[in-house]
Amino acid sequence: MPLRQRLKADLGAAMREGDTQLVGVIRTLLGAIGNAGAVELDASHPTEVQGWAEAPRRHLTAEDILGVLRREAEELRSAAAEYAAHGQPEEAARLHRSAGYVERYLAGPS
Repeated sequence: MPLRQRLKADLGAAMREGDTQLVGVIRTLLGAIGNAGAVELDASHPTEVQGWAEAPRRHLTAEDILGVLRREAEELRSAAAEYAAHGQPEEAARLHRSAGYVERYLAGPS
């Protein structure tokens, strides 16, 4: 199953299970993937069509998506280190758990 579809399926499962931390991580990942597909608009693109924004999207390869996940995992690890350095071990541990969730997706299907 493609990674984006797996994330969406896992989001539903995490929501049913009430795993709020995993729900937050997956939503962040899906948002980051969506943002990575955005393209810069120029004047030739309409800004609004019948109330809905219409914009072209860039096709992301599997490697592009993995790159997004790698960046997200690195940001979480970096933030965890910052919190630990500032004497906030509980938040650091939460961020490390979040990075662990992301790293499971980087490891491939489970």
